[in-house]
Parts: sequence; C-alpha cells; structure tokens
Amino acid sequence: MPFSIFSRKKPTRRFNDFYSDWSKTLTDNCLPLLRQSLSSAASASVLSSNVDLVLRHLVLYYETLDLAADPNTIPYLLFPSWRNSLETPFLFLGDIHPYLLTNLLRSFIDRENQDSDYEDEDTLRLIPDLVNQPLKIATAWKDPSDELVMRIDQIECTMRLMVPVLMDRVRKAQRGFVSRVSENWISSYQVGKKRKTAVTAASAGVEDAAKGEMEELVSIFVDANRLRKSVIMDIVGATSEHQAALFLEGLCQFLAGFKDQVLLQDFEVVALPN
Repeated sequence: MPFSIFSRKKPTRRFNDFYSDWSKTLTDNCLPLLRQSLSSAASASVLSSNVDLVLRHLVLYYETLDLAADPNTIPYLLFPSWRNSLETPFLFLGDIHPYLLTNLLRSFIDRENQDSDYEDEDTLRLIPDLVNQPLKIATAWKDPSDELVMRIDQIECTMRLMVPVLMDRVRKAQRGFVSRVSENWISSYQVGKKRKTAVTAASAGVEDAAKGEMEELVSIFVDANRLRKSVIMDIVGATSEHQAALFLEGLCQFLAGFKDQVLLQDFEVVALPN
C-alpha cells in the first residue's frame, strides 16, 4: 500500500487481537505462575522456568510491536487507542516509560532497607503477607550486593542518556516536517501557477515531508522498544532468580492493574472536572 498522509492505515485487527490476548495471558497466567514460584512449595527449577517463561512473554510483546510498525501505522502505535486513560500518563513513545522499570526495582530495594520493622528474621516470619514465602524470598532485597547496586546504576545511566536522545530525535523530526511542509507549500504558490496546480504541488510536498518523518518515527519507536526490552532483560540478568521473580511479578501486577475496571472507573470519576 503506497504511503499517504491523507489515507492512514491502522494497525491490523490481528495486532489488536494479539494485544488483547497478550494482556489476558499476562493477568491470567503470568501473575499466577510467578506467585506460585514465590510460594514455599515451589522448587528452584519451577522458579527458574517461570521466570524464563514470563520474560519471554514480555519480550514477545515488544518484538511483535516492532513488526507492526511501519510509516502507515506509526501514528496509531505512538498514540495507541487500546491504551486507557489510566495508562496514558505512564507512556513514552507509545508504551511504558523505561524509567518505570528501574523505579520499580528501586522501590523493592528502598522499601526493604529503609523500614526498621524489617530488622530481624523473627519479625519477617510474623508478617502475614510473607507467611507463605521462604525466608530467602522475604529477604531477597535486604542489603543488596555492591555488584547489583553498581549494575542498577549503569542501567539507569544508560536510560538517562538514551531517553533525551530519543526525545531530541522526535523534536528534530517534527521540526523538519514543519519546515519542509512550509517551504513546499509557500514555494508552490510563488511560481505563479494556477491554484489547482499549486495545491497539487503543495500536497505532493506534504506527502514527501510526511514520508520522511514517518520513517524516522518508526526508527525512533523501534529504538524506544529496544531500550525497554533491554532494560527488562538487564534487570533480570543482574538480579538473582528470587529477585528477578519478584521484579517480574511487580511489573506484571503493575501492567495488569491498568486493566482493573474498578480502578479505571474510580480514576475517570476523579479526573472529571467539577
């Protein structure tokens, strides 16, 4: 299908179906598997297997999202209609902001190491939420190793470098688009042609400018997804299996929470102007 700014092509129904099925699997399968892995009855092999399974599920989403991106679909992917009002504030170039990932990781560590109530093992054994978890999981984030702290710092440093670069590329693409459209539109009227011919020439200029911008936005979108995917994989790779399971459980719970209809309804009621 030829590129046309005036004839946008939405992502195929197949991708929308994929996203719906993917989200359902996340909520109905991934979360229960991770919670099973974190129970006292789970073996080390079950834990490892479920961590790998959930990680593959997350990676699959970004790989499929990349395959759906082209100059015709990119406007819909950057502003996805399948995202609700609760999700929108957390989006960066069409999907969750990568800062959310490391903030989630930091929250585990900070909560465990700043709460004086978690000072001794006897106290941990008495906390109701942790009764069904082995001690190694309940204390997974206690006193993180220097190696883990250094690796988290490196991941965050990479994000602090990459996120502004991606945003700068978006701004440059938009500035280039506006500049080229303006120049083509004005010059088409200055050559003294008939109005109909001028409009045709101006439209052609808009098409050329839009095509270049959309191709750049596809590249930016794919790079943003690559950053999100690499951050998730880097975190899982840097943490122990128990820490990785807790991190992935927290991420899945966060993503599934966006689909909670009661929470969404409450949010939209609060968001209504008085």
